[in-house]
Amino acid sequence: MAQTSKRTTAKKMSMTAVAKPAVKKAVASTKNAVAKKSSASKSKEQRDVDKMLSLAAETFRVMSAPMRLKIINCLCQEEKNVGQLLDEIKTTQPNMSQHLNTLYKAKILGKRRDGVQIYYRIINDRVVTLCRAVCTQIAIDSDLPHPP
Repeated sequence: MAQTSKRTTAKKMSMTAVAKPAVKKAVASTKNAVAKKSSASKSKEQRDVDKMLSLAAETFRVMSAPMRLKIINCLCQEEKNVGQLLDEIKTTQPNMSQHLNTLYKAKILGKRRDGVQIYYRIINDRVVTLCRAVCTQIAIDSDLPHPP
């Protein structure tokens, strides 16, 4: 009888060992189904809002560096080459080029080559409008002079 008890215990243990992975798979499968259902149940409107917020976050990320805001500010009125930008913004040429490249890749700036010079210009006017609005409001709140 002691031997039968050991066999029964061994069978139970082996069944439990087999059952646990099956339970884990079932739980994982259920979680995946719930995740798919929740993403499928998102309305087109919600997906559009999510996309819009994602694009807004990317725009704010690109504009989060003060150097990039200085560049945008310098280019608001007219296009300028790198030398002209360096005359107005005190930084190194490699640093300036890195920030210009980031703004170019983000489709905020456009560029053209004239001989050996590269000229940059604003191509996304919404970014300029956003910068002006934010900077004006900060200036008002801080009692600082602000541009027109």
